[in-house]
Amino acid sequence: MASSTDDLGLPLLSEGKVRRMYRLPDQPGRLLMVATDRISAYDHILSPDIPDKGKVLTGISLWWFDQLSDVVANHLVSTDVPEAVEGRAMVVEELEMFPVECVVRGYLTGSGWAEYQQNGQVCGIPLPEGLQDGSRLPEPIFTPATKADYGEHDENIDFDTLSGIVGAEVAAELRRLSLAIYSRAEQIARERGIILADTKVEFGRRADGTIVLGDEVLTPDSSRFWDAAQWAPGGANPSFDKQFVRDWLSFGSGWDRTSDQPPPSLPDDIVTATRNRYLEAWTKLTGVTDPLGEQGADADRIGAMARVVVDVMPKPEILDPQGKAITGVLGRRAHEGLTVRQGKRFEITGEGVEDRLDEITKIAEEMLANTVIESYDIHVER
Repeated sequence: MASSTDDLGLPLLSEGKVRRMYRLPDQPGRLLMVATDRISAYDHILSPDIPDKGKVLTGISLWWFDQLSDVVANHLVSTDVPEAVEGRAMVVEELEMFPVECVVRGYLTGSGWAEYQQNGQVCGIPLPEGLQDGSRLPEPIFTPATKADYGEHDENIDFDTLSGIVGAEVAAELRRLSLAIYSRAEQIARERGIILADTKVEFGRRADGTIVLGDEVLTPDSSRFWDAAQWAPGGANPSFDKQFVRDWLSFGSGWDRTSDQPPPSLPDDIVTATRNRYLEAWTKLTGVTDPLGEQGADADRIGAMARVVVDVMPKPEILDPQGKAITGVLGRRAHEGLTVRQGKRFEITGEGVEDRLDEITKIAEEMLANTVIESYDIHVER
């Protein structure tokens, strides 16, 4: 696990929610970028850390840098780093970073969904009527945001505002590169059973004016990864990113985001489940089954962690609106005799959770299903 401070004997240039940047006095123009195990949500750094998260972020970024090498230049120089931060650090170019986050959305959710509900647009881009939370967009859209200081909120901006910040020519190139990155990554992820709902990337500029991909790229911290097999618009989609932590803070912790109180500490089962999701994203994307080289008792324990799954479906006599719409489309495309019912899937994790089925059944009746119009199935998965 990454310590709260890395005693490297190097000048600390900057520190963000998750990363630290150090100068390398013996390598002019080079920086050491270190990913900690910290996790942030709703503009707060949470406690405790997520074990091995820094290695996951670094490993996934390195893999994506390689996949995107013919799409855009990146800031990676080498992985020859001090032993204390091995596996979660890289030597990178020192760039003039643009003070914006370049967001691409292929699906409507999050702050984009909130904005769409208000005015039918996202960052000044009009979208079709009738979209739902989780709907796939007709084509990916570029929706930049200002990069806020710690404790402040990022703010979505339109393209004209971006042009006013970085200049029209740079803004056009940032949009082109961002959409190209998303297009390549979305295809690669989909082939591996993952939907890349959206992502944010950051760019910097070399002294010669070349625009370069910096920071991390396409990690569970900077992207929404959904399970392609379970994706459906109109409801929560199982994810391999920190949305799991956001959901616990919003619905399971009792914390009021609008208060002045800091968020509560993450319970052990939430920490474990979050770590597992990050590792699963790494494994699914890269195909490496044991990316950390874990063997033995600890790996067996983590791999065998059970989860109780509650599948909620409309009762047979109930045809939900989404299912009805899809059924109609199938009929119009000559797929006769098929009826679609759209359900929801909830995953409940924790030590010994498989022994608490009676308790979870009660939860399903009270919170997860409307038993008048929905039925549910509860089963254990490993």
